[in-house]
Amino acid sequence: MKRESTLSFIFILLFSNGVYSYDSNNQCEKSFNSGAYDKAIEEAKKLEHKYDANFCAAKAYYRKGDLAASIAAFDESQKHPDLPVDQLFAYLYKGIAQRDIGQLKASSATFTKGLDTAALGNSKYMQMERKFLYQLGNNAMQEDNGFDAIDFYGKSLAISSNDDERAEGFAGISSAYFRSNKIDQAIEYGVKASTTYQRTGKLSQYADMQLTLASYESINANYPRAIRLLQSIESFARTNGSKYYEAKALLTLADVYDASKQLLLATEARGKGKGLAESIGADDLLR
Repeated sequence: MKRESTLSFIFILLFSNGVYSYDSNNQCEKSFNSGAYDKAIEEAKKLEHKYDANFCAAKAYYRKGDLAASIAAFDESQKHPDLPVDQLFAYLYKGIAQRDIGQLKASSATFTKGLDTAALGNSKYMQMERKFLYQLGNNAMQEDNGFDAIDFYGKSLAISSNDDERAEGFAGISSAYFRSNKIDQAIEYGVKASTTYQRTGKLSQYADMQLTLASYESINANYPRAIRLLQSIESFARTNGSKYYEAKALLTLADVYDASKQLLLATEARGKGKGLAESIGADDLLR
């Protein structure tokens, strides 16, 4: 199972008034940030503050792939918060680790507990509420429950406070509509996600969303629209120096040409895309 990218653990302080008490400058964190996860675990044992010790160790265990130990450490950290938001972060990451180890029901229960706890702070922890709702949407998607996912993603979108969060919500709703076989709505929200990603300067997410939209258009047999999108992304990637996305666009374009019975164009696009992918060692694009 692919691990949740949320556990990149790049911490963005949610509030400027210091409601998050975790010491991100402790020795465990320094080792963790340098990729020395075993050392981070040893350094965590030396920390006096039990929340900091268990929370940092949990992150290191996660990166090492010991998800059971990670969950146990997150669980222990929940018992020693200085502030409510400390506990909320422990709920959030514990739920993600539970999902990654295959404990989907337990994960949803943890996210729901976190959501209910965040709601007790009225609007103070609304950004955390959004995170829990979004993760519940991800869980619904793993359960192949597109309609529940639409509901969770929609609620997370409604309380989003910036374009980064809105883009994430739009993209989630788009994928959930697709899972529910509602292609037109998937395209509608995919366009919103793509536009928002572009506005915020997240060009990789923008390119991926455009590629996804092209696949949706192709499923709808709107081949001219799909081809225009892919040619646009190919040009965009070339202009911005991304051979990876240029290759990805060409290979996806080849699939659309195949679907629309334009076999010579498909062969040409696939050859160019494969050559680019090989030149940069993008094995994930080769098939």
